[in-house]
Amino acid sequence: MRALLISDIHSSYKVLSAISGLKRDSGFDLVVFAGDAVDMGEPVGFIEELIWTIDESNAPFFWVPGNNDFGRAYHKLVARYKSLEGRLVDFAGCNFTGVGGSPASWAGQYQGERSVDKKAIAGSIFISHVPPPGISHYEKFDRNPVSPLEDTVGNTISQKTNNLTMKQINNSPIKLSDAPLVHICGHVHHTWGIGYLGSTKVIKLAGAYLGHCAIMDLDTLEVKFERFWK
Repeated sequence: MRALLISDIHSSYKVLSAISGLKRDSGFDLVVFAGDAVDMGEPVGFIEELIWTIDESNAPFFWVPGNNDFGRAYHKLVARYKSLEGRLVDFAGCNFTGVGGSPASWAGQYQGERSVDKKAIAGSIFISHVPPPGISHYEKFDRNPVSPLEDTVGNTISQKTNNLTMKQINNSPIKLSDAPLVHICGHVHHTWGIGYLGSTKVIKLAGAYLGHCAIMDLDTLEVKFERFWK
């Protein structure tokens, strides 16, 4: 199954048109969105257009809010598509969960403040708006499957290709407790690629409003970074 991965739309109608075009031309089976649909909670009307675009794609929509998704915009989107915050959702044999980018000044309105049990995160596909700390370099091409090993700088584990199976990767001795299998994130608009924290595959998305997206195969977890437009 093909998952369309996007982040940081920032009220771009061009992105909505591109999503519709991609669905028509090559197709996808679900959409994973790592937040920032709008800018500083506005315009709310853009959320209506985003909802229409996702409805028309007839694809499941898994998302978390970014630091710009608050107020009426947040509530309108979550009323149509419940976010992954504080939830664990099974789809096609994969468990999805996540946390949004909620500043303390907006505390109280986000579903994510009812956090999911950390043990439930283990082996999941985890979505956050903000990237995890500790990764200084992202590979531009997915060399999946790979073996996360060898050199440690802080929490960053370098990788080398070993043609291992995903089962072997999951059984790697280099692990973080209760770690997700995959971590999808955005927020930093010009940075994209693949990194590893222990055996967790981190997929860093660049801004969709700049034309960036990715396709992930749910069976192999292999990712290909693409452009909506050049």
